[in-house]
Amino acid sequence: MKQVTTTLKIKFLNLNHAKAQLFEQMTAECTALANELLKLKIEERQKLTTAKVVTPLRSALANQVIRQVKGLAGSKTKNYKVLPPEVNNQNWKLHKCGETYSVSFPTIQGTKRVPLEVVGNHWQPILEKLLAGGIQRGTLKLIKHRDKWYACLSVIQCVTEVQSTNRVGVDRGQNQIAVAATPQGKSLFFRGREVKHRRRKFQRLRHQLQKAGKYRAVKKLRRSETRWMSEVNHTISRRIVEFAIKHDADVVLEDLSGCRQTMRQTKKSRSDAGDSRHAWAYYDLELKIAYKLAQVGREVHIRPAAYTSKTSSYDGRLGRRDGHWFYAPTGVRCNSDWNAARNIAMWDGRTCSLEPQVLENGAFDNPRSIRFGEAKSGGTLFEGSVPSCELSAGSEGSATFSSLPCINIASQPETGNCNSMNTAEGRVEYVQLSLFDCTSSRARQENPTTFTNEAAAQ
Repeated sequence: MKQVTTTLKIKFLNLNHAKAQLFEQMTAECTALANELLKLKIEERQKLTTAKVVTPLRSALANQVIRQVKGLAGSKTKNYKVLPPEVNNQNWKLHKCGETYSVSFPTIQGTKRVPLEVVGNHWQPILEKLLAGGIQRGTLKLIKHRDKWYACLSVIQCVTEVQSTNRVGVDRGQNQIAVAATPQGKSLFFRGREVKHRRRKFQRLRHQLQKAGKYRAVKKLRRSETRWMSEVNHTISRRIVEFAIKHDADVVLEDLSGCRQTMRQTKKSRSDAGDSRHAWAYYDLELKIAYKLAQVGREVHIRPAAYTSKTSSYDGRLGRRDGHWFYAPTGVRCNSDWNAARNIAMWDGRTCSLEPQVLENGAFDNPRSIRFGEAKSGGTLFEGSVPSCELSAGSEGSATFSSLPCINIASQPETGNCNSMNTAEGRVEYVQLSLFDCTSSRARQENPTTFTNEAAAQ
C-alpha cells in the first residue's frame, strides 16, 4: 500500500459579497503576519508559537502561517506577495445536505460553513469516501483566481501497488501527440493535426492583438490556450492509462528533458507555433499520465530516448526513418511512431549482445558507402545468432526474456578507435550503440537489472 495525495480544486457555490470580503481579509492578515515573521532570524522563528504572536487570526490559521515561515519554503523567501489562508486536517470538515456538499473551517469571525459547487461526477466518488472516512484529510486552502474563490482540499488515499512486468511504451511527438503500443503491436494513436491548427490560430490572434496594443487581451488569450491544451492532455492521458490498465501494464516514457535545446529545428519551424518545440506540451502530458497511474497503483518508467526512432522493433537493428514511415533492415515498412513506441515498451527486455558482431552487409543505411574488409590488429568479425540472455528485474519481481533479438554491433580491434567513421577499403566501421545496453552506468541507474548467465558474469 502506498499513499497518494490528491488536491481537489472546487469553486464555492453562490458565494455572497460578505463571505468574499471575509476571505479577502483573511488573506491579507495571513500575508501580513508571514511578512512580519520573516523579519526575524530563522533561529527565532523555530521557537515561535501562537502565544507569542499578535494577530486577529484564529489559532488554527496562525499556526499554519508559523509552520510556513519555519519550514524550508520560509527559509528561502524574503517577502510574500500573497499567502492564502490554510487550515490543517484537524480543523476543517466536509458535510453533505441533500445533493449539496459544503465545507466548514475557522475564519476571523468564527467557524463558517460554505457550500461547494461540484460540477459533474468527477470528484463525487472521492468526496463520498471522504465523508465515509475511507480516505484521510489533508490541508484546506482558500484560493482566489480571476475574482472567484476556490477551496483546495488535499486528500490522502491508500492505493494498492500493482506489480506487473508488462509494459506499454508511449512515444510523444507533434505530428502524433502520443502513440501508445505494447510489445505485441497493439496500439493507440492520438493525431496532432487539430492541435497544430489551433496553435496557429492562437498565434495569428496574438499577433493581431499585439499590433493593436491590446496586451490584456493577449494575456487572456494565452490563458485560454493553456486551459485548452491542458484539457487535451487530460483526455489523452486518461485514455493512455485506461489502455495500460486493459493490458495490465505500466507505462514507459522516453526521457525528453532538455529536448528544446538539443533537438534541431529551423528558424521557420521555430517561428511556427504548430511545429515549434517551445509550444510542445510534452512535460504536462507526462505529469498527467504519472499522477493518473499513481491513483491506480501503477507507475511511470523513464528510459533514455536515444535511437528509439532509428531502431527496428522487430530485430533491434538500425533502420531508416523517412517522415512518417520506418524501413527496417528486413524490408518491413511500418509507422515510425508506432515503431518507436514498441522500442520504448521493450527497452527493459533488450540488451546489446555480450559478444559483439558485425552485420553481413555492414551498417544499415549509413550515410557513407561502406566496404567491409579484414579487421586490423587482431580484430575479429562475429557472425551468427547471439545466445539469449536472462534478465532479473530485482527483488520485487523477475522477468525472463529468452529469445529476444539483440543489437548487432561491430567488434573493436585493439588498436581501433570506438565509433570510428573511417570507411576506407580494408577497414571496418565500428558501431557502438547505447540503446538497450543494460551494462552502461546510466542504464544501471534507470533499469537496475543484472545478468544471470555465465557470459554476463565474465
